[in-house]
Parts: sequence; C-alpha cells; structure tokens
Amino acid sequence: MGDARSPDMAAAEPAPTVRARKVPRLTPKQEIQTIRNLPRVQRGIVVMKIAGVFLLAIGFEGLVTAQYWYSVLFVPLGIIVAMLPIRIRTGMCIACRTPLQKDAAICTSCGAPQM
Repeated sequence: MGDARSPDMAAAEPAPTVRARKVPRLTPKQEIQTIRNLPRVQRGIVVMKIAGVFLLAIGFEGLVTAQYWYSVLFVPLGIIVAMLPIRIRTGMCIACRTPLQKDAAICTSCGAPQM
C-alpha cells in the first residue's frame, strides 16, 4: 500500500520547470555591424520596417494634434511600408554570412535567428 498513490497525490506534484537558454544580447556596436553584414536586399527590408514605424508615428501624432490629414495619409502608408517586405529569403545567415539550409530559422554555425 505504500507504493500505490492516490490520484489526488499525483495531481498535487508540481510540474518540472523548463528554462530557456539565455543568450547574451548584442551591444549597439554589434547590432550596427550585423546590419552592415546584411545583404543589400535585407538591409533594404530593415530600412523599410524602420521607415514604416516612423510613418505610423507621424500618423498617430496627427490623431493626437487633431490634424487628421496626417492620420489619413501616414497611417495607411506606414502600414503598407512596414508590411510590404514580409519575407524574403537570401539563403545566407545574417550574422556570419554562411549558407543556410533550406527553410532554416536558426543558423547551424553561429546560432543566430533569421528574419
């Protein structure tokens, strides 16, 4: 009887916790170097996404200041510019420039996630 457990006892045991591996964050200098290593197409994608955020900010500023033509013009433009380059694959790692396997989300040589 000592080995048998009741269903209530099994439910009361805590589940094992799973911890994600901590990866050190890139410094601003490393981020700039990573952007410089990007192929021309991916560099354009980064610029378009940043520009889309700025255009959205201008549009929302128009809502706040009651200049609605800013909102009408810049909010849709910001959404289009930010969402236009959804996914373009170049076949190379962003960080270390090694060839990637087909449909790889993480580089096997350096472990960097891809766009």
